Amino acid sequence: MDNGLGRRPLPEGDTEHLDKYPIRQLLPETVATVERTLALPYHYRAKYDQGEEGACVGFSSSWMMSILNRRFYDARWLYLEAQKIDGWPGEDYSGTSVRAGMEMLRSVGHRFLHNHNHEHAPLIEDGIHEYRWATTVDEVRSCLAAGVPVTLGVDWMSNFDTPVRKSNGSWWIGEGDLGHVRGGHAICAYGASDRRQAVRLVNSWGKAYPLVYLPYTTLQRLLDGTDYPGECAIVTDRITL
Repeated sequence: MDNGLGRRPLPEGDTEHLDKYPIRQLLPETVATVERTLALPYHYRAKYDQGEEGACVGFSSSWMMSILNRRFYDARWLYLEAQKIDGWPGEDYSGTSVRAGMEMLRSVGHRFLHNHNHEHAPLIEDGIHEYRWATTVDEVRSCLAAGVPVTLGVDWMSNFDTPVRKSNGSWWIGEGDLGHVRGGHAICAYGASDRRQAVRLVNSWGKAYPLVYLPYTTLQRLLDGTDYPGECAIVTDRITL
């Protein structure tokens, strides 16, 4: 499955934001148990399809906001706007950073779509007030337990292109040999299950790619980084304990 990716890693050493704005300042670093899957607007799955374009940051961040707000957003608009502020010169390149996507949501908001023929101006109330960063599986678990989906920016392994369906009907990636790094990708986590020892992910490749589980151990490996360290952005103004 050779769909588009597009998460660009930040330059080496550009990690001040991770130390300055950690999620552990607001949430416990771990919780006792988590068995929570956030309500997903399934009818958006066909619409959130980035195709071969490297627009995953816009799409995964829009999934995050749709789960929070139950509205359909212009994911490609968010991607193109994030490119304008991400620090790379020009706009004639593919992809952008998760941080740039979050900054656009914070500073400008998001653009609601009734449909592609009825566009709205971006509204700050469709954005966010504040966001922070997680670096461990336990922090991700705490966020999902608190009812907040997260946007992950990680190395996308070739193993992830072919989810495996288990006998109980669930789909999994990230077990066994992970293969090689195919590029950087941003994807939305909307559930965590200690019973399965996995997070649940919704991709931006339309309905053709199933809703999948990713083992906690693999997620930590991705956050630590294979080629590049991962990113995990959390909307903190939506957290309710």
